[in-house]
Amino acid sequence: MANYRTVYDETTRTWHGPTVKHLFNPEASMGQIMLEVLSRSPDRVMQQDMDTGRSLTYAEFRTRLIRFAQNLTKVGLRPGEVVVLANANSENLAPLACALLTIGVPFNPLAPAFNEDDMENMLRTTKPKLVFADADNYEVVRKALERAVPRGDTLPPIYVFECTRDDVKHAEDFMKETGSEETFVAPYLGDSKKTVAAILCSSGTSGPHKGVQVTHAACMHMTLRTRFFDATPSVHFNFSALHWATGFASMLTPFFSGTIRLITRKSFSERQFLEAVEKYRVEAIFLPTAYSNAVMAHPRTKTADLSSLKIWMIGGSHVPEELRDRIDALLRPTGGRSVTTYGSSENGACAMDIPKRKPGATGPLMLNTMIRIVDENGNRLGVGKQGELLTKMSVEFGGYYGNEEASRNAIDSDGFFWTGDIGYIDEEGYLHVVDRKKDIFKYSGLQVVPTELEAIITAIEGVQEVCVVGIRNTQNATDVPAAVIVKRPDSKLDASQVRSIVDGQVSDYKRLRGGVHFLPELPKTQTGKVMRRKVIEMISRMNHNNAS
Repeated sequence: MANYRTVYDETTRTWHGPTVKHLFNPEASMGQIMLEVLSRSPDRVMQQDMDTGRSLTYAEFRTRLIRFAQNLTKVGLRPGEVVVLANANSENLAPLACALLTIGVPFNPLAPAFNEDDMENMLRTTKPKLVFADADNYEVVRKALERAVPRGDTLPPIYVFECTRDDVKHAEDFMKETGSEETFVAPYLGDSKKTVAAILCSSGTSGPHKGVQVTHAACMHMTLRTRFFDATPSVHFNFSALHWATGFASMLTPFFSGTIRLITRKSFSERQFLEAVEKYRVEAIFLPTAYSNAVMAHPRTKTADLSSLKIWMIGGSHVPEELRDRIDALLRPTGGRSVTTYGSSENGACAMDIPKRKPGATGPLMLNTMIRIVDENGNRLGVGKQGELLTKMSVEFGGYYGNEEASRNAIDSDGFFWTGDIGYIDEEGYLHVVDRKKDIFKYSGLQVVPTELEAIITAIEGVQEVCVVGIRNTQNATDVPAAVIVKRPDSKLDASQVRSIVDGQVSDYKRLRGGVHFLPELPKTQTGKVMRRKVIEMISRMNHNNAS
């Protein structure tokens, strides 16, 4: 890692991560590469299902992938048509998704717990040819589909995984033997930079989800981070289903690193996390900040056997230094550590502190990554100057599905993506992400950064989670800082204590004039990100009720 560093070009005011070429042919389609990899080590384990105890070897995965591809083609599915996958991580989901990649059918993975409105939004956007669901969300998917399809049009069929009902179509029907599995050849799909592989959902923290188009070339670029992992068959785990970029990337990672992907259909819980690490000797995990916080607050974590865990990756939102301190102290005796990452669905991972941890920093830039920082007028800024982050990969951003205007507005004239995040890069080339541009607010003309206040409050004894937002004060025509706190079990912390501690550490304009509120949990997306707009609505309701 000695030569892993960020390089700054002062002439163009652009930072560059290391430039590398992929080991595989970048012109190839993902299906061609995946089938080649699967054929080389037929007995190696690809996937482990912790819910059933069953595993899939490369040979078994390859056979199921091919049968899905052949049977889906037989029913008339064609390249360029879209398939929706509203599924949790079940045993046969990855073979299906990889089959769709192989035959050139873009898939749109949706969070299995989406409500009807979220499902309808994406179904209306992508207009799928086929839809796959699970037994426990079939009715939600069906109702959302009926709302999304114009009256008089034919509803696309819904196929359900792992379902015992007789009145639904079963996804496993596409796994029937064809008799021609061994003669199957993955087709070449054309220019990998233009061929869409998947349509991921944007975060949805500030409004309706958009469909982020990921090309086959972008998939190839996504797998470059596997260079940081050993080639031995170590076990990797996260709770993310395919709808989030980390879940999608974890499905592809075994093809390029030889790791074993551990899956569960279940949503996050501290118990499930500890069972995964202890029973299956997990070496690398990814958890969003909120989930990491919950694990560290759980009473059994201190006595659990986490000795196998070498990389605990955290991302998706601001990561408090205090949280990392606790994780590092827990893992350090057995050679493990925390790692932070920064990225987006649009451009993937942009920075990661694999080389070393630096307080307040996310890390140096990832491979083939470029970043510029601009002020409010679009002027480029230099080292240590704070502004909006613009990112660009060696592979171009694929745009938003069915939304040309949003696609154009998302990038500048040089193809750099407007992230909406505020940050800076220091003299060592480490990226520091300050906050979301839209989350920063002003009190009487002075800028308040929520993550700064959250870092102070997180360090208070008894705080498990916190979200700071700006609440409109109509009397003074300004926004005032307010905090919503989730206390740790048995904590006696009250609002006056929080106010006293915060007031003693911040300037007058940053004081919590909007109040300190306690809730049993914070509203989150399916990927564990706190939904600040929901928090604002909740505080507004509480303030209104108190006033009346």
